[in-house]
Amino acid sequence: MSKVNAMLDKYRNASSVAMRVGIMGGKTYPDGKTVAQVGFDNEYGVPHRRVPARPFFRTTIENNRGVLPGMAASLLKKHDVETALRLMGEHMSDELQESVMTWQEPPNRPSTIAAKGYNAPLRANDRLLRNSFSYEIEE
Repeated sequence: MSKVNAMLDKYRNASSVAMRVGIMGGKTYPDGKTVAQVGFDNEYGVPHRRVPARPFFRTTIENNRGVLPGMAASLLKKHDVETALRLMGEHMSDELQESVMTWQEPPNRPSTIAAKGYNAPLRANDRLLRNSFSYEIEE
């Protein structure tokens, strides 16, 4: 049995080890809205407020779906499970931040561009959304 399979068997038989990646903590905007709610509103859209869906989170997950299994196997050959999960959590947090920084479609409305001074659908000068991604490891 390979070292990776032995490590996986150890944790398959354990109660559970999980990692959550996303917008963690209770950061809020000055108007009291949580960063998590703003992320959700952008991800799925808010039709009655004319906020279109910009599925940055789901797209990032889908774009990494083929990368993560190989990454996990490679990391588990070199590290313990917690370190491997931490490195994968950092990778996914960085990927989510990059998605916010590069998201283009649909573009901001002309009135939003005029107010912000630039067309960057998920970015604002406060940087709250892009700096709120993190991960948690749970046992």
